Amino acid sequence: MFPYSEFPSVAAAIQDGIDRRLHTGVQIYVSSNGEVAINAAIGESAPQQLMTSETLMPWRSAGKPLTALSLMQHIEAGRLKLNATVTELLPEFEDTEIADVTVFDILTHQSGFPQTETGWPQCEWSESIRRIRNQPRQLEIGIAAYHPQSSWFLLGEILRRLESADVTLSFSEILQRQLLNPLDMNRTTCGIEPSKLPLLVEKLPFIYERDKGQLAESNYCREPWITQPSPGASLRGPVSELGRFYEMLLSGGISTSGQQLVSTATIHQLTSRHRVGKFDQTLQHTVDFGLGFVCNSNRYGAETVPYGFGRYCSEATFGHGGSQCSMAFCDPDRNLVVAWSTNGFCGEGQHQRRNRMINNAIYEDLKLN
Repeated sequence: MFPYSEFPSVAAAIQDGIDRRLHTGVQIYVSSNGEVAINAAIGESAPQQLMTSETLMPWRSAGKPLTALSLMQHIEAGRLKLNATVTELLPEFEDTEIADVTVFDILTHQSGFPQTETGWPQCEWSESIRRIRNQPRQLEIGIAAYHPQSSWFLLGEILRRLESADVTLSFSEILQRQLLNPLDMNRTTCGIEPSKLPLLVEKLPFIYERDKGQLAESNYCREPWITQPSPGASLRGPVSELGRFYEMLLSGGISTSGQQLVSTATIHQLTSRHRVGKFDQTLQHTVDFGLGFVCNSNRYGAETVPYGFGRYCSEATFGHGGSQCSMAFCDPDRNLVVAWSTNGFCGEGQHQRRNRMINNAIYEDLKLN
C-alpha cells in the first residue's frame, strides 16, 4: 500500500504522469537512514491489472552499475586492470579501431563508438560481439559520449572471459552468481529465459511508448526484447532489489547477510568523478561520470542536466537512470537510497520533466529540501 499521507508530493508527481498519459503505473522504493520508507506502486501495470511492488520492471541503463561493480570485483582481486586494453582481454579485436580502448575508457563513456549497432535483441550474443568488432569508431578515444549499449556488450564479454576459461557461462549466469545471488536479488534477471515467461505473465508489465499524446504498446514487453540479454539495456526486476544494490554500496560493500562484496576503497573508486567537466556528445550536456556511475552534475544546471537526481541532492550523490523510464541513486550525505521505474517510454523531454518531479518530491516529502 502506498503511504499517501507520508508522501503526498511523490504520489502527486506519479499521478501527474498517469493523468498526462506518460505511463499507467510506477513502482518506487525509498530507504532513509537504513529504514524502508516506500516499497510500493501506484497505477496499473497492464489493463485491469494493478502495479505492485513485485512487478518485474524495466531498468534499462539503470542496470549498468551492476556490470561495473562486477568488473571492479575482478580489479580488486588483481585479475583485471583499469588500463587493460580491449585487445589484451579480447584478442580477436587486434587490428581493429577499438583495440587500444581501455576498460577505463569504456566505464567513463570515452571509448568512441557510442552509436555502433549491436543487432540486439534480434542477434545472439556472439553476433553482437562480432558486429562491434567489425564496425569503426565514430569518435576519437577520450571524447565524452554516452554509450547506450555497444561498449557494455564488451564489458559483459570481458566478464565472461575472466570468469570462465572455456567461456561456457553466459553473462546472465555470471551476474547471477557473482552479484545477484549474494544480494538476494533473486527476481532480477538480465534476459528472462523463454521457458519461464508463462509463469511470469502477471508479473510482467505492459510497456508503452508515447505516440501523438497517447500510449501505444511497445515491443519492449515482448520477445526477444525480454529474453535476449544486454548488459546495458535488459535488466529487469522489482526496484526494491535495485535499491538493495545501492544500500550495499551505502553500507560499505556489505550485503544484508554480512558478506563483503567489495571494499569501501573500491566503492569510492567507482563513484568518484573520473570524467569531469566534459560536454557529452550523446547527452548534449556536461555530465560527470565515475566508473559506470553518473555523478551529481547539478553544477552544470540542475534544471537541465539529463537523468539527474533532483535539485536537492547532495554533491556526493551517484547513480544511473534508464532510458525514458527509470532512476536509481544513492545520496550518501543524506543516507538516502531511491529507485523507481515506470512502464511508459514517454520521450526524452517528457521523461526529464517527470524525473525531476519525482526526485524533487521525494526530498520534499522527507523534508530534506
